[in-house]
Amino acid sequence: KLQFLYLIALLCTIARIMAPVFQTALPQLLAALPQEWRGTTFKNSRLLGREGFAAGLKELVEERARSGGAISEADLVAVGNAEDYLRVSSNVSTTLEMVLAEERGLPVAQVLTFASRHMPIIAVCLSKPSAPVHLYTGAQAAPFSPAELEKLQQLGANLHIAEGAAQPHADATVLSMDGAGGEGAHALIGDCVLYVTDPAQICPAAMLTLRKRMATPLTTPVAEHKLKTLAGVDAGSIAEPTPEELDTFHGALQKYSGTERDAEANPVVFTAGLPAISSMYLSFVTLGGADIVMCSTAYGGSNQLTQIFDERANLLKRHTFDIQGDIDVTQSIENRLADMSSQEGLLPRTVLFVEIPTNPDMKIPEIARILKALKEHKAKSGKEVMLAVDTTFAPGSGVMARVREVDPDFPVLVFISMSKSVSRGLTTAGTIVANHTSAAKEVLAEVRHTAGMLDTAAKPDQLKFLCDNHDGVTQRCQAAYDNASTVGAGFVEAVKAATGATMGLQFVQPEHAAVGYTTSTFSFNLPAPAGATAEQKEALAQNFVTLITAHAEFKPCVSFGQDNGLVYATVPATSTQGAISEADKGKQAADGVQLVRLSFPPTCNREAVLSHMANALKELY
Repeated sequence: KLQFLYLIALLCTIARIMAPVFQTALPQLLAALPQEWRGTTFKNSRLLGREGFAAGLKELVEERARSGGAISEADLVAVGNAEDYLRVSSNVSTTLEMVLAEERGLPVAQVLTFASRHMPIIAVCLSKPSAPVHLYTGAQAAPFSPAELEKLQQLGANLHIAEGAAQPHADATVLSMDGAGGEGAHALIGDCVLYVTDPAQICPAAMLTLRKRMATPLTTPVAEHKLKTLAGVDAGSIAEPTPEELDTFHGALQKYSGTERDAEANPVVFTAGLPAISSMYLSFVTLGGADIVMCSTAYGGSNQLTQIFDERANLLKRHTFDIQGDIDVTQSIENRLADMSSQEGLLPRTVLFVEIPTNPDMKIPEIARILKALKEHKAKSGKEVMLAVDTTFAPGSGVMARVREVDPDFPVLVFISMSKSVSRGLTTAGTIVANHTSAAKEVLAEVRHTAGMLDTAAKPDQLKFLCDNHDGVTQRCQAAYDNASTVGAGFVEAVKAATGATMGLQFVQPEHAAVGYTTSTFSFNLPAPAGATAEQKEALAQNFVTLITAHAEFKPCVSFGQDNGLVYATVPATSTQGAISEADKGKQAADGVQLVRLSFPPTCNREAVLSHMANALKELY
């Protein structure tokens, strides 16, 4: 009886807490929603994390409830940001998670939305490699077939599915579809939502890491739609593309990648870049296994995702080569493949997964030489070989055509993170494109099936953004390259004037840009000030970013390709490459000074941008 009374009191308390949110605050919040919250990248000058953002938003709501004041757009901007990139978390998805958490009486840390119905389940399984996880579905159909369970088992998932209400299991994790009933569940699986009810059994931080590496939160249009529905206001409809628009888009992706139109092998489009790589990796695993050869300083998310697969799947292994500083990227690839050729225990396929241009060094490997190195590796090791190219920095470079000119039969996959130039920064997305070869098409077919199993294919609202904005991407990249080239040359002169040193600019060469590698981004190591301490050198890159981003022409942010007139500035070692090892990041430093990366939009005020950069140099030196 006392327990029952306690439960009633608890429910009443929750209802009192939620009343202002549902009845007053939520409609106000939605009416005042800042437009920037609907983007994909957010200022990293005031990052709070999901819990910190939720606490700040709750404090704002409670203060306005007490004072009777309205919530304005400026109030919401002042709260800060949950994270700096939508794939990790957005303010809109976190607001929805906050509301759902309060509905259940849970902390927001224990509630995560996914743009996938299946990834909440898979994330729990992958956080506990080989440990049994029991899922009870109530009256719902099983989310995975027996064949799919076997594939997931190759990643270390040990999932058992049963109908009916949840039952407790000693020494096992128990999941229950929301509404299935029963007891003993450590988490509930809602409609694209994971409710962790026992954080001692299921670590919320681990769930967040797996979500940001293999999935995304709910897309902003869907999260906003759900919030409007909860608030009782008109939610409207979510835009979708027509079949004709999709067909045109798929053809454009194949053209950008340099292969002919093939509707029988349409590119597979995902909710974000890393989910695309996840499906590619899992496809390599299910097709017998692969050794992945990649740069040690490749994008941090790609690196950490590869490590996740390396640790959990016996049939995918990570190998790295260095490109920092003056290292020749082509020679480094050749050396690594040659070293691997004599290794024991290689898997059936060797995949060179390389960024062209590389991030953040902007180096271009020689296609003919790396193909020759791959074929020599095949001859010596007896393993199949494949080239996978990340063309995110130059999506219209047509790299497959360059490969075909050298070897018409060489299998190639292209990966593009389309959250950048292709979508103009309006949505996250990623794609895998296959060239004309049967080997590449075989992998693509498995990628397509894997996308369905993981439910990480792009959602209708994302496809609509992509269909509406992909046209003109090569022209936008060219314009952004022109801006970067002009400002970069002027900045090198400004550094010479301020320090007397000739600073190198890590940027594509003009001859590479002339054939389509028109990246919008360059990186540089500022010269160390005379007599600077180690601490001062370490802080120099971030101090420069802080100075320039005080001006309206800049944004302290990761990513690039945004068509918003802003130059994005970041220190890769503490942002895009935060997940790579300290040793590898250290190799990028010059005399103790880390890289700065600047990414330019198609249109900007070049004179103002360069002036602010030159003035920052004067203050620093």
